[in-house]
Amino acid sequence: MQIRGRRLLAGAVALASVTFSSPCLGDDTVVPVSAELCAGMKSHHVLNPGAPVDCERLSLVRFSYFGFDGQVHDNGEIVVLDAVADRALHIFAVLRERRFPIAKARLVDVYSGDDKVSMADDNTSGFNDRTVPDATTISLHAYGVAIDLNPIENPFVTRKGATFAFDPPAGADYFNRIIHRPGKPDRRGVAELVVDVFAENGFVNWGGTWDSPIDFQHFDIGRALAEELVRLPPAQAKARFEQSIANYRRCRRDGC
Repeated sequence: MQIRGRRLLAGAVALASVTFSSPCLGDDTVVPVSAELCAGMKSHHVLNPGAPVDCERLSLVRFSYFGFDGQVHDNGEIVVLDAVADRALHIFAVLRERRFPIAKARLVDVYSGDDKVSMADDNTSGFNDRTVPDATTISLHAYGVAIDLNPIENPFVTRKGATFAFDPPAGADYFNRIIHRPGKPDRRGVAELVVDVFAENGFVNWGGTWDSPIDFQHFDIGRALAEELVRLPPAQAKARFEQSIANYRRCRRDGC
């Protein structure tokens, strides 16, 4: 058992060292969270005492993105767990290559950690030490392993009987998820178009498949894996995440 365990770990480390082709631009980078940024996250209630991870395990991902205005913007930023940062960067590089529009991607510090305000501003976001909406469960955003994409085009939807509520409220215009509609413009910026990009890079859970609530904007790696990654040292955590991606791709190819 010990020999087999060593072989599995060696294989995982090898996976982590594999480079993957990414259509990145010169401004696309992954850097550690600086002391200044860490202090700002704490002062803006984005990182609070008792959070599952601290700044030492978080990375700042900077990237350019294709906007709804048809221009490339170089001010995209999100914070994620160090183990998933390279894959997050790759996701946004592929979205840009596909000309998938993003409204904006600003750190939630700008919104003092208020998720509702960030969503209302159609802000794509990552780390935020908070609970799941209307619950006490810690959100996977607090682990840095979840990304919310274009919240207006991909709203959080709850249902009471025959009544639906949308967060942000402007997302009600996107309750109809049909992308190609006769006589109307195609839907742009909707998550359905890029579920494959997120899944192929480890963010295999999409809230658009949930029954109640339905969270069209939300992608994550799964709670069990998140908890495992934060327990591991950074290099091993990255190796384990790469291993999970390889397993997912093998299952897609061969069936599980």
